[in-house]
Amino acid sequence: MNQTAIYCRVSTEDQEKEGTSLQTQLEACLAYCHQKGYQVVRQFVETYSGLSLERPKLNELRELIRANDIDVIVVYCLDRLSRDPTHGVILTQELEKHHVTLEAVTETVDSSELGKLISYIRGFASKLEAEKIRERTTRGKKAYVQQGKLPIGTGKGLYGYKWDKETKKRIPVEFEVKVVQRIFTMLAEGKGYFNIARTLNEHGIPTKTGRKWSARTLYNMAGNPCYIGMTYYGRTQGSRRTQVIKKPESDWTLLPSTTPPIISKELFDRVQEIRRQNRELHKVKTKQEYLLRGHAYCGRCGSHLVGSLMGHRFRYYHCRGTYTTATRVKMCDARYIRADYLEEVVWQGIRKALEHPDVVLAGVREELASEQKAAIQGVSLDAQIQKLTKRVKNYDSEEKRLVQLFRYGELNHDTILDELNRLKSEREADKAALHKLVADRERIAALGNAEVKLSEYCERLKHDLDSASYENKRDMLDMLAIKVTATADAIEIEGVIPLEPTCMQTSGESPDITHHWTNIGMIM
Repeated sequence: MNQTAIYCRVSTEDQEKEGTSLQTQLEACLAYCHQKGYQVVRQFVETYSGLSLERPKLNELRELIRANDIDVIVVYCLDRLSRDPTHGVILTQELEKHHVTLEAVTETVDSSELGKLISYIRGFASKLEAEKIRERTTRGKKAYVQQGKLPIGTGKGLYGYKWDKETKKRIPVEFEVKVVQRIFTMLAEGKGYFNIARTLNEHGIPTKTGRKWSARTLYNMAGNPCYIGMTYYGRTQGSRRTQVIKKPESDWTLLPSTTPPIISKELFDRVQEIRRQNRELHKVKTKQEYLLRGHAYCGRCGSHLVGSLMGHRFRYYHCRGTYTTATRVKMCDARYIRADYLEEVVWQGIRKALEHPDVVLAGVREELASEQKAAIQGVSLDAQIQKLTKRVKNYDSEEKRLVQLFRYGELNHDTILDELNRLKSEREADKAALHKLVADRERIAALGNAEVKLSEYCERLKHDLDSASYENKRDMLDMLAIKVTATADAIEIEGVIPLEPTCMQTSGESPDITHHWTNIGMIM
């Protein structure tokens, strides 16, 4: 019995009235599969543009195809799978590669060259139709704007209001209005976004979507002029699936009667001035450079260490878990670490390792011996790989043999299913083992060539250490995959090279310093 997946898609919920709703498609596809005697193992249903190849459910379907877990894909019609002819060709080639058949309820899918050409032309026509729909939608929105109305689908979910479909305007919601006014008042009093969000969450006040409040949500609300009755159409372009880009003010259209004001202009302006001052202060703080940004972790809880400036002069690293957020409480009590000190310890460790490549090579030789001993157990890697490769290839013929026996009546339905499942399990296990052996062989080959390459590598980097700029140092940290785990009492450094312990003291501090090394093949 063919293992079948059903894929249904609409671009918008408005397609419900056109007879192509998700439910209509799904029912038609299920009936089609029942008539054909197909076993439906997966159903993929989503609302997404057919002009995009990056769709969540389509991506899941493609993973299923690549895993060779299905035989047939059933769609309502071909343009449900894709409206872009180029994407259609990509998907068709993918299906052919994995021997998956595509069938449509409302039309015949011809696998011949002529059929492919017809499908391509249909896809091109579908793309043109989608462009026409987009153009008509844009014209419709502009018509609404010219009438002083906010287009459907734009900004309906603004907290503090509900959307009136008849008048195309927002109507204040009494409880939410009080919350908005309280938020702006607290901001004007100097309270931070995190503290306000935590207060709202502690009082059980939900957002418009029912989720918890976050600093980002409040930040966006605080700068929205709709709350003083200034509704603009065209301030941004794009959607939730794309990056939102601000348009120039000349492209904005003011819709003065769309949103009733619920915040006074004086209060709004006061909040905007505080926001401006905070941005200026943030610019000063972000000018500070923190060499270990993205490479340093807390030795107590494992959270990232982030840079912090104290007294506008002194740089420190501290654990993110040491302060509360809007959605969690304080989770760590690690002390601050002087940034200059931590960065110097790490950099000196890197210098020392690169200045003594013989230490690195000794580690390489030890690793190579360990790898060879673990991988070779009486039989060479090449022989093991050859044997497994042959076994994996034989699974296809074994499956065909079972199917023939079933057709001739030698095996019953339950027996052949059990056998096919067994073969599938064994094949996946052998594939995983083969992948590991190939990786072991590649790693041993890389380690075997490491002595000459590492000597050259270390010598080349040594000359750059003294004159290295901040950017050069950052690049080197990335290249060597440096990971620093630190507290005020101990520092642990890991990377693709061995780092000898370095003992440094600052202000009486003398933490324990430990070094490890990992995958040397990363620097080949």
